[in-house]
Amino acid sequence: MKSYKYILLFSLLIIPTLVFSQKWKLSRSEYVYGIGISNYFGDIGGSSKADAFAVADFDIAYSRPVLAVGYRYKLYERIAVKANLSYANIHGSDVKSINEGRNYSFSTNMFELNGHVEYHITKEMHMVSYKSMSMRGKVKKFNTGINLYVFAGVGGAYFKPKAKDGFVGSSRFVDNKNLTFVFPVGLGLKYPVTGTTYIGLELGRRFTTTDFIDGFSPEASEAKDTYYFTVINVSTKIKKKKRRSDYRF
Repeated sequence: MKSYKYILLFSLLIIPTLVFSQKWKLSRSEYVYGIGISNYFGDIGGSSKADAFAVADFDIAYSRPVLAVGYRYKLYERIAVKANLSYANIHGSDVKSINEGRNYSFSTNMFELNGHVEYHITKEMHMVSYKSMSMRGKVKKFNTGINLYVFAGVGGAYFKPKAKDGFVGSSRFVDNKNLTFVFPVGLGLKYPVTGTTYIGLELGRRFTTTDFIDGFSPEASEAKDTYYFTVINVSTKIKKKKRRSDYRF
């Protein structure tokens, strides 16, 4: 009889563990909403020094807004796919750059659609309340933690540059090359705030196949334009409806 008691006790301990290890299958899908900033790296603007590192080209003053919506679906516990639609305003200026005397600047409205694959380096944690059977009542603790992931994908973007300052009227300005492929890569963080809601931060670089996001491609240009999105987002789980036979005890 003692052996049966041990088996029963072991079962009671292991079954909840198995249930929670498969919990992600009950909420594979989620909607994602984000707001953030864009930063551009191209042929207008940049550092005031010709031999400066790329990071010196970054100027927070030229950051512009980004709005994004997305849909994420988990294929496996650590692998997900995500579709994103973003609107961004992108801006660049020669002010305080090595080409300040040229006085070129531009802005463009961009619409980007992409899909990417995510690999979650750390497991996504859920905010779960555990209840212990005790004469003193219910004891709760929360199984939470930061979820770190990396991503890479492919997509497309439509943009329409507008010349400003000394760039206005220039014969070098091109505004009819408006499409490009984009290849987003980056990393993200997620943290649960409720059982179904997460807040996150995503930093992504976009490699492109165009040199005309700024409407300008000088003969000496050796690289395509790139840009970054830094987005704070909120994601909401879409709960799968449980059948009567699912995890009932």
